[in-house]
Amino acid sequence: MILNWVLYLLIMGMLTVGATIFTERIFVVMLVFGLMVPIVSLFVVLLLRRKFVAVLHADTEACHAGERFRFHVSVTNHGRVPCGHAEITVTNEDMLFDDSDIMQMRTAVAGRSKSRCDLYLYVTHCGRLQLTLRSVRLYAPFGLFATDARIEHSVTAFDVYPDEVEVTVSPVRENPYAYIAEEEYSTTRPGDDPSEVFGVREYRPGDKQNRIHWNLTAARDELIVKELGLPIDTSTLLLVDCYELPRRNGEEIYDALMTTVAALARNMIGARRIFYLAWVNESGNAWRYRVSTEEDFLLALTQIFEMRPTERTTSVTSLYASLYAKERYRNILYATTELTPAAEAGLAQLRYDSNVTVYEIKADTAGSAAAERLRNALRGGSVVMREDGYRIQTVHTRSVSADLNAE
Repeated sequence: MILNWVLYLLIMGMLTVGATIFTERIFVVMLVFGLMVPIVSLFVVLLLRRKFVAVLHADTEACHAGERFRFHVSVTNHGRVPCGHAEITVTNEDMLFDDSDIMQMRTAVAGRSKSRCDLYLYVTHCGRLQLTLRSVRLYAPFGLFATDARIEHSVTAFDVYPDEVEVTVSPVRENPYAYIAEEEYSTTRPGDDPSEVFGVREYRPGDKQNRIHWNLTAARDELIVKELGLPIDTSTLLLVDCYELPRRNGEEIYDALMTTVAALARNMIGARRIFYLAWVNESGNAWRYRVSTEEDFLLALTQIFEMRPTERTTSVTSLYASLYAKERYRNILYATTELTPAAEAGLAQLRYDSNVTVYEIKADTAGSAAAERLRNALRGGSVVMREDGYRIQTVHTRSVSADLNAE
């Protein structure tokens, strides 16, 4: 807008000189029209100020990493005066890394109409992003004055889910040493546990006589059979820790961590294993969610995206052990960006007879001696999740009696 004023003053100066030196009336007429331009421009701005309303809309609530997220800005003109130049400014903020990008585009809005501007955002890593409609700048003719449209809905947040990658080895191993007394039963399917009754139904040919509910049979005057309960195996625990990430490649490491968690979770969901997923919430406490379906996991993932970096003096393992000290598990899976002493101490409290598998996420330094030693030290195999320089590796897979700190 400053440039427009500079050009305007330059033209007005030339017209003033021309009207002074030359006697042609055209210079005087042009000078008068030139003096009226700011007045007309200011009047148009006053008309535009209260007539335009802008709204930010997200076309979907979530997407996957590597996809384009589509959203649009609607600008409605309730007046008759058109706007030939409206500049839209939208910022994209990463909620975890506090990074932001600015997106701008221009549009025109006729009188008594609505203009829709479609925008696309290519997301490279998972997490939670927030789009904010900062301003819709309306420029009057000649660009000497401008005003902002009224914004009714300016902020929308959306989740970016990790890539769907398959784990090459099963994360859950058989463990005959850990005895888990099942206390939960399915609410959707019957089973064969006589200690719990799932429901009752009419007798069918082939039903065993010891399952007949004699009291209900006498009351209803027809044979009623008990359906027994189905114990639910919740003997697997998946823990997630995210420590302070570097600025240089932190987004890639975080994406690899969440991809690991998603791959492990989907592997167990596909095998119809019910498990607990635990992390450190915004209040600094251990929080867990019972996962049995893909919908359960995505709901938990939206809460995990609110997780802030964990301090290295603590860990979800120790916090979880203090809250659920009496619980036992056959398998404990731990995904983290760094295996700290606090995390190892917490795993030692939780372990008992459990099989413990730790997935440490770190940048892959292919060809280095350190990476080669790490590959040679792997027990239970390597889980290759991505081919872009970041790998998820099982760095500790210990037997029942082994110490996590042992070499």
